[in-house]
Amino acid sequence: MYVRFRLWTIITCLAISSWYCESLYGQTPKLDSLNRALLTVSNGERHQVLFWLAYEWFDIDNEKAVDFASQAYSLASKNSDSLWVVKSGRIRGQLLRRVNQLEESIHQLEEVLSIAKRNGFSAEEKLILNGLAVSHTYVANYDKALEYNFASLEIREREGDKKQISIALNNIGLVYYKLGDFDRALEFYMRAFNEKSSDDKASNLNLLMNIGLCYNHLGDYQKAKQFIHDAYKICKDDCDQLIQMYGEFGLGIAAYQTQEFDEAEQHFRNALPISREVNDKRYEAETIYYLAKIKNIQKDYDQAADLLLQSAEISKSTGYNESLILAYKGLSNLYSEINDFEKATKYQNAYITLKDSIYSSELIKNLAKVQTNYEERVNLQTIKEKDENIRLQNELISRQRIQYFFVLLITILIIGLASVLVWANRRQQRHNLALSEAKKIIEDQNKELTKSNEELDKRVREKTRDLLDTNDTLIQVNEELDNFIYKTSHDIRGPLVTLKGVCNVASLDVKDPVALDYLKRLDLTAEKLNSILTRLLVVNQINHQELEAVLLNLAELIQELLLAERKTPIPSRMKITSHVDPQVSLISDRYLIRIILENLIDNAIKFYNTSERIEPFVNIQISVATPSKILIQVEDNGIGITTPDKDGIFHLFARASERSETGGIGLYLTRLATQRLGGEVRLVQTSDKGSTFHVFLPADLRPILEKRKQAEAQMKSERAKRDRELKAQREQEEFLSQFKLPKQKGAAT
Repeated sequence: MYVRFRLWTIITCLAISSWYCESLYGQTPKLDSLNRALLTVSNGERHQVLFWLAYEWFDIDNEKAVDFASQAYSLASKNSDSLWVVKSGRIRGQLLRRVNQLEESIHQLEEVLSIAKRNGFSAEEKLILNGLAVSHTYVANYDKALEYNFASLEIREREGDKKQISIALNNIGLVYYKLGDFDRALEFYMRAFNEKSSDDKASNLNLLMNIGLCYNHLGDYQKAKQFIHDAYKICKDDCDQLIQMYGEFGLGIAAYQTQEFDEAEQHFRNALPISREVNDKRYEAETIYYLAKIKNIQKDYDQAADLLLQSAEISKSTGYNESLILAYKGLSNLYSEINDFEKATKYQNAYITLKDSIYSSELIKNLAKVQTNYEERVNLQTIKEKDENIRLQNELISRQRIQYFFVLLITILIIGLASVLVWANRRQQRHNLALSEAKKIIEDQNKELTKSNEELDKRVREKTRDLLDTNDTLIQVNEELDNFIYKTSHDIRGPLVTLKGVCNVASLDVKDPVALDYLKRLDLTAEKLNSILTRLLVVNQINHQELEAVLLNLAELIQELLLAERKTPIPSRMKITSHVDPQVSLISDRYLIRIILENLIDNAIKFYNTSERIEPFVNIQISVATPSKILIQVEDNGIGITTPDKDGIFHLFARASERSETGGIGLYLTRLATQRLGGEVRLVQTSDKGSTFHVFLPADLRPILEKRKQAEAQMKSERAKRDRELKAQREQEEFLSQFKLPKQKGAAT
C-alpha cells in the first residue's frame, strides 16, 4: 500500500508541475517529467509510467507511442496487474489501428476485452468496445462493428454520460453510412448531435463532418456544405490537421456531386498531403479515388487509371476493403469505357468477388440480428421501468386509499351518521354490480375481437411468408441467370480471340481466293459474336450497377455519343440532328442514360435506307413530357421494322431486321436500362419509311431510388420476421414431440 501511495504521489506531483510547465514551454516538460519518473519508480510500478508515456505520445508520434504501450502491456502482464493489463492493452490496440495494423489491433482489443469483463472494469470495457467497433468498421466487418457499438452504447446509457452516448451514436451512424443506409446513418448522427457535449470540441467537429458527408449522399448538397462550414466555425483558424482533412474531403464530395469538378479537385488535392502527413491510409485511398473519377470525367484515362491503381494498392496493403471495392469498380468502369474489355472483366470479377465476400447474406442476417437484439434489450429495460413505475403508483394509490379510509372512518364516527354510510354502501354495491356486468360484456367482446385478430394475423403471416418464399425463388433464379450469362460470355471470349488470331495468321499464308473468302467470313462472324458477348456483359452490368443520381448535361452527352459513332463507318449522305429543350432537367444515372441513347442511335444508323433516292436522316429530340417526366424521341427514315409484334422487338435476341449485327440485344439493353430507371420505351411508329422510338423517363431518379431502398428494407424486415416465426414453430414442434405417447402393443394404426 505504501509503494502504491508513493507512486501516485509522484505522478500527481509530476502532473501538477508539468501542467505549470506546459503553459510556458508546451508539451515537452511533461514528457521529460515522465522520463525522469521512469528512472525512479520500482519495477512493479514501471508499467504505469510507460502507459502514461504512450498516452502522451498518442497524438505526437504513433510509432513511439506503440513501443511504450507494448512495453507497458508486457510488463503489466508479467506483474499480473489486471487493471493495467487492460489499460495498456486497450491503448496499444487503438495505436495499432492508427499505424494501419488492423488485424493485430482487433486481436489485441479482443484479448483485453475478456479480462475487462471478467474483472468488472466497465470504464475500460466501453472504451475497448468502441475501439473494436472502429477497427471492424475499417476492415468492413460491419456486423461485428455494429454489435460492439451497440454493446458500448448500452453501457454508456446506463451511466447517463451524454458525451459518451453521443460518441457511441456517432460510431453507429458511421457503420450505417459505410453500408449505404444513409437515412438510418443520418438518424443516428442527429441523435448524437442532440446528445453532444459543448466542451468536447474534437467529437463535435467529427460529428458535423459526418452529417455533412451523409447529406452529400442524400443529394442535399447545400445542407452538406452548411454542416461542414459549421465545423470550421468551431475551430475557426485553429483547426488541427485531421479536421482540415475531413473538411477538405467533405467539401470535395459536395462539389463533385454538384458537378463543380475544378473546385472538387482543388479540395481533394488539399486533403491528400494532409492524409499522408497524418498517415491516414483510409482517407488517402478514398481521396485518390475521387481524383481518379475527376480525371476520368476529363477524359484523362491514363492518369485516372494510374490513380485508381494507387488507391487499390494502398487499400489492399492496409486491409481497407471498403476503399478497395471502390477502386476495383472504378477500374472496371474505366477500362470498359476505353474498350479494354479484358482488364474491365478482370476488375469486374475482383469487384464482384470482394463485394460478395463483404456484403453477404450472412452479413445482412447478422446486422438484422444485432439491431433486433439491441432493440429487444431496450424494450425489455423500458418494460421493467414501466412496471416499476406502475408498482410505485399502485403503492401511492394504496397509501392514499388507506389515508382516505381513516379520514372517512373518523368523520363517520364523529358525525355518527350510520344511515348515510349504509345508503352509500348500498349505492356502491349497485354501482359495482352494474360495473361488473358491463365489464363482463366488454371482456366477452374483447375475447371475440382478439380471436378474430389472431385469425387475421395468422392468414396475413401465411400470405406474407408465401410471397417472401416466391420472391426469394425469383431473386435466386435471376441471380443464377445473370451469373450464367456473365460467366458464359467471359468463357467464350477467350476462344473467340484465339479464333480471330488464327484467321488473321492463316489469311497471310493462304493464296486461294475461295479459302480467303471463307477466312474473312469466319473472322467477321467471330467479330459479330464478340460484339454480342460484349453486350451480354453490359446486361450483367445494368442488373448490378449501383445507380447514382446526378444532374446530366444531355446535349453534351449526345455529342459524345455522336462523336463515338463517327469513328465507325456512317453513310456520307446521312444527316444526324439533335435538339434538347432548355426546359429539360434530368437527374438520373449517367451510365444507363448513355446506354439508352447509344443503342437507339446505333439502331437508327444501322438500319438506314440504302436507296439513292432517299437522303437518310436520324433526328434526336428530348423534351418535357409532364412536370415529372421527360421524353426522348429517336426518329429515322430507314428500312423500318417489319415484325407485327412491336413489344417483341425488345426481348432478348429478338431481331428487328436481318441486317442486325448484334444478335438482337441492342433494343433489349434499351428496355432493361429504361426499366431500371423507372421508365418506359415504346415503338410508336414503324413502316417501310422508318421508325420512331419514344422513351419516357422520370425527371428525378432520387424519389424512385428512395422508394426502392424502403421496399428492400421492408422486405428484409419481413424476411427476418418470417425466419423467426419458422424457428419458433420448429422449436415448439420439437418440444411437443417429447410428450408423444408410445403406441400400445396390438393397437390399430
